Amino acid sequence: MQTGTRTSKNKGLTVVSVLKALSDPKSVELFKCISRAGSDSSELRSTTRLSPRQYYSRLSNFTRNGMLIKKNGKKYRTAFGRIVYYELITIEKAVLNYYKLKAVDSIGLYNDMPHEEHKKIIDTLITDPDIREILSSRD
Repeated sequence: MQTGTRTSKNKGLTVVSVLKALSDPKSVELFKCISRAGSDSSELRSTTRLSPRQYYSRLSNFTRNGMLIKKNGKKYRTAFGRIVYYELITIEKAVLNYYKLKAVDSIGLYNDMPHEEHKKIIDTLITDPDIREILSSRD
């Protein structure tokens, strides 16, 4: 079975279904708003400029994929949702550092250098500690 299509014991949850739930800018914005500010429906709808149907459809996708739960009329991230949010932020950081990452690739691909030299280049170019840690593993 491929990783993207592997189901868990949780209602057919897949990597693909989670990525689909976050597959457009408005969904990402809504998920980030809920993660940062809580779940005031009217405020979230006005911030994201979604119609009621678009808003509730996205919330349903987040809930179906185990990223949010509803308790006492409010929406909260689940433990799984917190991990998805953390990875979403990591992807955003990578996008912001894209050209620096390309430079790391270029230097690393053309020069078969020792690990310490590679680490020095990463430390010089990349300021974000999370991205540095990921790159330092050098798998």
